[in-house]
Amino acid sequence: MFGVFHRRAMLCSNLNITIIRTPSFLQHFSTSEQHSFTTNYLINNFSFSPETASNLSTRVRLDNSDRPDSVLALFRTHGFSNPQLSQIIQSYPKLLSSDPIKSILPKFNFLLSKGASTSDLVQIVTKNPSVLKQSLANTITPCYDFLKRFLVSDESTIYSIKYCPCLIYSKLPSINVQMLLENGVPESKVALILRRWGHIVSEHHPIIKKAVEEVKRLGFNPASTFFIVAVIAKMMNDSLWQRKTDLYKKWGWSEEVIVSAFVRHPWCMQASEKKIESVMEFWVNHMGWDSLVLAKQPILLTLSLEKRVIPRAFVLQFLQSRGLIKDAKSPTAFKLTDDMFLQKFVNCFEDEASQLLKLYEEKKNQPR
Repeated sequence: MFGVFHRRAMLCSNLNITIIRTPSFLQHFSTSEQHSFTTNYLINNFSFSPETASNLSTRVRLDNSDRPDSVLALFRTHGFSNPQLSQIIQSYPKLLSSDPIKSILPKFNFLLSKGASTSDLVQIVTKNPSVLKQSLANTITPCYDFLKRFLVSDESTIYSIKYCPCLIYSKLPSINVQMLLENGVPESKVALILRRWGHIVSEHHPIIKKAVEEVKRLGFNPASTFFIVAVIAKMMNDSLWQRKTDLYKKWGWSEEVIVSAFVRHPWCMQASEKKIESVMEFWVNHMGWDSLVLAKQPILLTLSLEKRVIPRAFVLQFLQSRGLIKDAKSPTAFKLTDDMFLQKFVNCFEDEASQLLKLYEEKKNQPR
């Protein structure tokens, strides 16, 4: 076998070419050693199980500890804890072979220069390590400038990136935002989306485009917040939408009533199935309301049962039992602010005020 390598070397020397070939069994041995070193490094530095470390070692190859040690040192000097580093490396193991000074540090410095605190930096990177895969000049900086166009200040821009890091590298936000603008959504509402619901404009374009078209057909005004909330609701998957629809039908609503309630208060379709069921059960079975009354006041379906609905319901029922009010079934009473409710239904009844306040606070703080 070695004679074969000798003849190849002689042939190459006649052509003035130097080629060094490693026999296949030696190549296999070298790769195995490298795999073993990588696996052991991952186990020793991140407490990964042997199985996890072995799987991750197929995505990164470490020759020695110099480069990964310097990467970890850089992260630690910027406030990353060991559990956070484990989470990051499990998501993006190839980071250990990156050049910390040329590849990672400039991205850290960019965010810090925009006003991000070290805790902001840690939150952004830990939440989505893919940020560090991107080109600073070609991706991160242009995306940041695009966001700041609507959010105006660095503070607001960093805030949005903290809660949706993909805004700083995905191409989808600019595509989706342009579509929203073309459909009459003003820049002020785009800014609201980026501040509160950045993940929405990071969805695949056909999904948000379809939702926008459906909401426009229902007559929502693109300049209103209701429009945005309705679009978000319509972006849920079809099976979840159908389950919620079926749940409302269970309580006596027709398809038309559901659409009407959605148009009045689109938040009613964003409530969880558990929330819809428990709220309907309380209003209909405990309070004795007709479910169709709720369809005309769908905001009542989104209020907190524990903190608002139940405490106020007990106060109103107490007042009705004493003949101090005619009807406890007052939708308005549940929509008032806390201060207004106390003023109108507690403090104004001087003789009962202390008892009413005690009842209200007990029900509000009662563990569920």
